[in-house]
Amino acid sequence: MNDRNRYDGIIDKYLESNYQLELHQFMTMISLEHDEVKVLELVKEFCMHSESDLDHRLALEIFYVNGCERELQNLIEKNSTSDNVLNQRYAMYYQVMTDINRKKDKNAIRDIVSILPAENAELQCLKYFIEMELDIEVNQYDRIGYYLNKLQPLLHEIENPLLATSFNIRTHILLFIYYWKRNELILARRNAYIVLQYPHHFRQKAKLHIYLAFSYIYEDFTSAIYHIDEALEIAKMFEDKKMQRFISSYAYPFICAHFGKVEGVDTDDPVEKAHLEIARGNKTGAKAILERLSISTPFTKYYFGLVTNKQQYFIHSYHEFMNKRGDHFFAKLPLKACEIQGF
Repeated sequence: MNDRNRYDGIIDKYLESNYQLELHQFMTMISLEHDEVKVLELVKEFCMHSESDLDHRLALEIFYVNGCERELQNLIEKNSTSDNVLNQRYAMYYQVMTDINRKKDKNAIRDIVSILPAENAELQCLKYFIEMELDIEVNQYDRIGYYLNKLQPLLHEIENPLLATSFNIRTHILLFIYYWKRNELILARRNAYIVLQYPHHFRQKAKLHIYLAFSYIYEDFTSAIYHIDEALEIAKMFEDKKMQRFISSYAYPFICAHFGKVEGVDTDDPVEKAHLEIARGNKTGAKAILERLSISTPFTKYYFGLVTNKQQYFIHSYHEFMNKRGDHFFAKLPLKACEIQGF
């Protein structure tokens, strides 16, 4: 028997019962008997069979936060043609979120967001989530606090338990990013560990583990790698190739190079390849790689400073982290390098 038929049998048992379960009740019940991967697959099947407008709206959130791109796009199209106006509104919002993930033009998206209707607390929350996602995409971390202050009072107005939980998890992740970038690590990690105690939201937890790994680069290699391993385990569990690639090509090499633990470590990311060569003492090779790059970021400026021992690169890197991004955490990289070099 294939998985699809087995899942259909489970779904039929719940749909044919005298009491029609809502999606959050269904998720709670199946979580008692199945692991995370099967829970997500069963939720997909349940939402495909359900005729409830509410379930169709909630499914958008579940599929979005768990990175189920194909199912999410199908539900966006289904909701956009619904007779229920609220479902149509939801389709608009989640299409915008999808466009952000697909790297569509940010200015065009902001123009769309500004005219999206937000007549209830749910839609207002979604609008603030989108504004913050846009800021994160362009590395503008200072403004997150402004939207978080507007968002948090609205969370108490969300009545559906599944949506309330999901929005709270999203908020804690954004609070983590906000405090992390402000270099307030105790507050950041407190919010992260709250998220890790929740069931579901599996792929978001993987991303959070990566962020937590980065948060330990000034403290402890072992703690950083622990969180990388946790993220990789989740990514493999869900066969998330995109996240696996990000970990293996960027996150893991970055942390290893930073701590000088580079034996057997490689990457096809040219920026982190240069970083690895710096850690190996091959500054000439690293400089050659960096000079071929067509991009300039505060990280590449920091690496140029490491290979040339020129203070100007560290200064430019620091000011770009601080003034353009509001990133107090990674601004410590060039600052510490200046101290080590004795500038």
